[in-house]
Amino acid sequence: MNRLICLSVIFFLSISAVSLPQEKPLLSDAIRKAIDTRGIEGAKKYFKQSYQANKDYFEVDMDAVSKLSNEYVQNNNIAAAGAVMEMAQPYLQDYITSRLNGQSKELIKQQKNENNKNEAEAKESSDNDKALNYSPGPSRDDLDRFNGIYGDPSEKNKTRRLWVRTSCDGYLVAGALWGDASPWWFKSESDKIFTYKDSFNDIRIEFTGEGESEKMLHNLSFMKSPLERLGQIPDEWGPCVERTEQ
Repeated sequence: MNRLICLSVIFFLSISAVSLPQEKPLLSDAIRKAIDTRGIEGAKKYFKQSYQANKDYFEVDMDAVSKLSNEYVQNNNIAAAGAVMEMAQPYLQDYITSRLNGQSKELIKQQKNENNKNEAEAKESSDNDKALNYSPGPSRDDLDRFNGIYGDPSEKNKTRRLWVRTSCDGYLVAGALWGDASPWWFKSESDKIFTYKDSFNDIRIEFTGEGESEKMLHNLSFMKSPLERLGQIPDEWGPCVERTEQ
């Protein structure tokens, strides 16, 4: 292996300053012993043949491997110095890959958590802004013409309809005949167009017809549009919606 590349790998690993457990045999000791007992070529052959079986057997002590190579250089044994790097290279490469993969996964996890946090904060801020900035506007005294029960005439389920009433303080209020969800208190955008916004809803309705309304156009995804005015508000419901119902 190119010596410059090997030294660069050693340098990268050495600056990480990770303390190594020493439960496994040290790679540097195994390389030194192999050269001493088998010679340079024998040691190289041994490590090449046994790498797959022993790849997780040794503790990769990068500083000691580098020092061993430098020791041979200082003793003018360039062949042994190169052999040290050649034998250590696949173990060092595996170590680097493992470290980088572990760091990448952790970084991805941290980034994902940070993104989720930012999105949640942005949504909360947006919802708060909507709640703070949304105003019902001025009251009106001509809203009774929109009062009624609206629905699809072909719908057999008679509870799947909307009611529209006037509040006692002059605002248009609507709700569903089914369930117990809070009613929507609308803001007048024009003579026949009304809107409502909160953290979960952004509703727009528009009435058609002269005098009393005939139909209601809307942007509710769960109902057909337009809805037809099917009848009057029952008398027992009272003349208007009290503000306490909001």
